[in-house]
Amino acid sequence: MIVRSRQAAPSLNLVDEDDVLPMLRCWRRQGLRTALVTLIGVEGGAPRQPGAQMAVAEDGQHVGYLSGGCLEQAVVLEARDVISRGENRIVRYGKGSPYFDVRLPCGSGLDLYFDQALSNATLEAMLDLRHRRKSFVLTTVLSQGKSSVSLIGAERAVSRRSDDIFVRSYPAPLRLALIGNGPALTGIATLAGAAGIDTVIWSTDETTRRQLMAIGMPCSGAQGDLDRVVESLDGTSAAVMVFHDHDSEPDILKRLLETECFYLGVLGSRAVHRARLDTLRSMGVDAQALNRIHAPVGLISNAKSKVTFSFGVLAEMLAEAKACNVVP
Repeated sequence: MIVRSRQAAPSLNLVDEDDVLPMLRCWRRQGLRTALVTLIGVEGGAPRQPGAQMAVAEDGQHVGYLSGGCLEQAVVLEARDVISRGENRIVRYGKGSPYFDVRLPCGSGLDLYFDQALSNATLEAMLDLRHRRKSFVLTTVLSQGKSSVSLIGAERAVSRRSDDIFVRSYPAPLRLALIGNGPALTGIATLAGAAGIDTVIWSTDETTRRQLMAIGMPCSGAQGDLDRVVESLDGTSAAVMVFHDHDSEPDILKRLLETECFYLGVLGSRAVHRARLDTLRSMGVDAQALNRIHAPVGLISNAKSKVTFSFGVLAEMLAEAKACNVVP
């Protein structure tokens, strides 16, 4: 199976901007002291939920965000003070905060935990689990500044605070498997790649593979690679099938329905989908499994261009990922 490599330091895409751990390690390897800032409590409504994070270096570099843009500079100043003093702290911003000059338009109160004591060993363990696509939690005793990493199974933990303990959930990174041929598939791949979504692609069409390679998206058409793509799908994986020759779909689709992927979208009209369901029923697929299929795929009805179709598919996939707590 061919997988897009993930860089040690984040590139300029949406996924890497939301995952601050690689940049934290990058700064440390440059000899900079750092702080990991985590949103641990929200009173009222807020743009971000508990578990959102920023990473800040002692020279003021930062990545990630905790609000709609009204708080980040204040966080950087606070984090640099925490780093210089070598002391973790919890700070309230907005409602109930001693900082009257830092205003939150949403009227909420946000509790942030500034951690300059996260060990290199813990950070490396977290990044290793991310690289291996394992879900885990970071449990921090806030008053002591001590953190530990624990693997979690199929359950999807929610980041939460309980008195002096904050548990930050790190679900395995989102993966998208694209299977099929043609311009619609290359359109989805282009958007997914630009967003930074870990994408694996299998296509039997040489023209499709050549177009994908031209934009830096590796693709294979070997049967063994299809087997590995299907076998790799787990609870934080999505799959999209884009075949215009629907006769080649049933066997692959039946195998995809046997995986734990949280989303399965398939190209085709309503009439095509009715025929597809009949075929799958004849192959012994039950109604519960059939209900997992999103078809016609995408949130934009009757999309006729690569742009509208591709955005519609990714929007539908991400909406499902949000509902399943795969992404924040």
